[in-house]
Amino acid sequence: MDIRIKPCHLQGEMKIPPSKSYSHRGLIAAYLGGGEAVGVGASEDTKATRACLEAMKDKKPLFANESGSTLRFMIPIALAVNGEVTVSGSKRLMERPLDDYFNIFNEKGIDYRLEDSTLYVKGQLTGGDYKIRGDVSSQFITGLLFALPLIEEDSRLIITTHLESRAYVDMTIDVLSKFGIEIKEEENTFIIKGGQRYKNAVYNVEGDYSQAAFFLAMGNVTLTGLDSESLQGDKEIVEVYRNMGMKIDDIKNGYLTNGRALRNIDVDVSQIPDCVPVLACVMAVCEGEGRIYNASRLRIKESDRLQAISEELKNIGADVTEGEDYLVIRGKKSLKGGVCSSHNDHRIAMALATISPYCTGDVIIKGAESVNKSMPDFWERFGKLGGKAYELNMG
Repeated sequence: MDIRIKPCHLQGEMKIPPSKSYSHRGLIAAYLGGGEAVGVGASEDTKATRACLEAMKDKKPLFANESGSTLRFMIPIALAVNGEVTVSGSKRLMERPLDDYFNIFNEKGIDYRLEDSTLYVKGQLTGGDYKIRGDVSSQFITGLLFALPLIEEDSRLIITTHLESRAYVDMTIDVLSKFGIEIKEEENTFIIKGGQRYKNAVYNVEGDYSQAAFFLAMGNVTLTGLDSESLQGDKEIVEVYRNMGMKIDDIKNGYLTNGRALRNIDVDVSQIPDCVPVLACVMAVCEGEGRIYNASRLRIKESDRLQAISEELKNIGADVTEGEDYLVIRGKKSLKGGVCSSHNDHRIAMALATISPYCTGDVIIKGAESVNKSMPDFWERFGKLGGKAYELNMG
């Protein structure tokens, strides 16, 4: 699906959809404890997690679709529950790094093979030490934090590098605690007592700061459904925008914003990688030069996001320089618009929609259906704020 967006001012009120990250975690913990997750989002990723949990009941093959969280969470969980797992997904997903698990399997004597975009694993997780990097993806850590309490022996999860996206691990521990699972932490080590059992609990999913990042930048918008005390790392984007001169007022359960940043700054995005596409778009129409850095992990997401957002911003007139793990952006008052590709990446598509009010010409986004991965009703929500987005008939 291709979308044409005509530049216009956006304004209105919106309740932010449920957190995708918390939806994954709530669904898994509720399944393991026989409880319930309430207010789960309707994204393709959370549907993949729900489907995998259903398949796991009967030891059927799992299909993670395009969800990295689903893939990396479910592998150790299925091993802990069933002693084996067969899991597949899209070609791009199965090309994303799984070496941290493979290293563990080799050390623990667990059989595995990856062929034709399908991973076959058979063996038992045992107690002891698990060493894992913290600078590739926190999803590996979350998967093990869910799984290791289920085995009978005690375990230690040792993080061997600086832990990036720390907030996602905190979110996992928060959800686990609500289902009666205790995780202790000492320096770079998580201490996990074996033989724990998930309790039956009801978990309510809060609003998504990752999605709020797009709407905060769109115009005169009131956003609700957000917890100001949230553990979500992407909550940091509110302060980043404020430091760029965007007017954002706190209101009950949300924010009121004018959606226009004034000046560029340098931003370390190691803890907020999902915000990079929209942050780059905001910076493209700010005064001065800004730098997004510590962003190397963006190259192994749904797309190579550093390359993708750099290329598409250039296509619509932005001044961007791409480095190995950074972007340098020299802002302009407006961009010319033009034809862009989503790179089959939901966050690229939504970010390009965010910048459309600051273009002098139309913005055409090819592959706009990619938003279904995280927010299937994104284009409907965009329209309710006054956005003029029309599906193109390319045939």
